[in-house]
Amino acid sequence: MAAGPEGVPGVCEGGEGSETSGTPPSPLTERPRVRRHRGRFLVWAPSAARALRERHRVWGALVGTPPRRGRAGAGAAGPRLPLELSPEEARALRESGGATEEPVDEAEAEPEEPPPEPSRPSPPSERRFRVFRELWGRGLHVTPGGKFGGDFLVYPGPPSLFHAGAVALCPCSSRAQPLGALLAAARLGTSVRKSLLLCSAPPPGGAMAVTALTWRADLT
Repeated sequence: MAAGPEGVPGVCEGGEGSETSGTPPSPLTERPRVRRHRGRFLVWAPSAARALRERHRVWGALVGTPPRRGRAGAGAAGPRLPLELSPEEARALRESGGATEEPVDEAEAEPEEPPPEPSRPSPPSERRFRVFRELWGRGLHVTPGGKFGGDFLVYPGPPSLFHAGAVALCPCSSRAQPLGALLAAARLGTSVRKSLLLCSAPPPGGAMAVTALTWRADLT
């Protein structure tokens, strides 16, 4: 069944009050700074990490090491700053003007990836980014979905308050997808109460095509 993300229960059931992609912050608000170092995108300032999560729906992952036992603040368990952003999160922020990206080493600046030729499929990184940008631009919260066998997890609200409603995959639309792999992904998603979204990366100026799959054990 082909449908947009709005047709997936638990994914688009209410908007958030955060800023949307493509809307630059107010001139009176300092943009969060993202440091790029050896291919990683890191946010060190607590206020910047909070702003990315609360205003821009960009969650990243805390990758800092907790303090050793006996040191000040050791009672707070769990990882700490810096906040590491995925390539899709960092690029979306950069293109929307939501954050300032600063290379730690100027010689590390990378050239923009050229757009694919019309007759050739988009590379995986470009497909993932287009799908991320489309879902994120609709007011959804999107995080990496590798632990559930997908490209992204899609939340209707903050991941700290909501369960993911869907697992998004970004296959190459010009190639046939193995039926066994699709069935396995749909079955895994259903076992954890999530729909499987097959997302076709939108062309420039076009709309994303989405197919929602749900495993039905009673039909086997």
